[in-house]
Amino acid sequence: MSVFTVEMENRPGELARLCEAMADSGINLVLSAAARGEKGTVVFVADDEAAAQAALVEAGLEYEMRTALTIRMENQPGSGALAFRKLADAGVNAELLLPVRVSDDLFFAVVCVDDEAKARDALGAQVVIAGLAA
Repeated sequence: MSVFTVEMENRPGELARLCEAMADSGINLVLSAAARGEKGTVVFVADDEAAAQAALVEAGLEYEMRTALTIRMENQPGSGALAFRKLADAGVNAELLLPVRVSDDLFFAVVCVDDEAKARDALGAQVVIAGLAA
């Protein structure tokens, strides 16, 4: 799985432009966006990564694409602290977190880290095998 990051101008219509480009290509997204000052950052996962790349190019949007892990946590106080302490203790930096599914019991997030192998070792069974988060 990969995460796309798009830096955009913080002005009306920019997020709509990105979402319309994906919708026009039939691509479903899970996304998050934040803006500060004149710039904004959109991060997302797409159900069709190749089509998302083509849609971004067609829309003239520059992007970065990074590999990511999906992790599972209990949806209760302290679960995030425990997971990210495991990463920190293993010397792994979590560079991005995108919530992708939340229920009363579980929280699934996509994370980009600076050392995927160490992260997998540190988190063990919390790392979701592709297709099992549904």
